[in-house]
Amino acid sequence: MTLQERKSKRIAVIADWQASGLSQIEYARTHDVKISTLRYWISRQRHATDDQPAFIEVSGFDNRVIHIRYPHGVELVLPAQVPAGLLKSLIHI
Repeated sequence: MTLQERKSKRIAVIADWQASGLSQIEYARTHDVKISTLRYWISRQRHATDDQPAFIEVSGFDNRVIHIRYPHGVELVLPAQVPAGLLKSLIHI
């Protein structure tokens, strides 16, 4: 298997795991993948995307709320009156 084929397989497995809704351990058990291998692949994928911005801009939202979307897709919707200290702790990575 070529390097490109291995990379494609790794990306496909990670995408399948993310879409599955399973924990890493559950996915590894049901798909006959070593948990250490899956975690290593996930780690490599994260490091490969480190050059991307830490946050994705969210536009067109209601001005009564604050939206925070993290790089891994989790989005927080907070009231606009959230204390600045709490907001700072939520965006500090």
